[in-house]
Amino acid sequence: MLARGPRPLAIRVFAAAFLAAALLRLVRGLGDLTLAQAVFAAHAPWFAWDRDWTIVTLSAEFTIALIPLAWIYLFAAPFARWLVLGFGALRLAFLDPAALVGAVLVAVAMASLLTPGAARWFARREEDGHAVFE
Repeated sequence: MLARGPRPLAIRVFAAAFLAAALLRLVRGLGDLTLAQAVFAAHAPWFAWDRDWTIVTLSAEFTIALIPLAWIYLFAAPFARWLVLGFGALRLAFLDPAALVGAVLVAVAMASLLTPGAARWFARREEDGHAVFE
């Protein structure tokens, strides 16, 4: 049964971010099939990877990513939240720590620009009539 009512902001943000991540993975894989094929071959060397199987696998990954997204956004299935959190944590555990730290720092830096304090600081600068580049 479909969940009724408007989705909270957190669920809309989750859905947008999760869909964007899945699309990014698909587009990056299709954009460099040779690299994607090499990555798949490293994980499953017993399989004879070619361009066709690489495209099929990338498409399957994207489709599989849509399933928990639909469970959460359309049906408000609580088990899907824990499924996504579990697999997400597992995926993060195997990331390069330097890349992960860098990504988190950029996210924190961007989020800090959207805080109420930052908005007041920028608004005060505009109210004072100061040019940005004096």
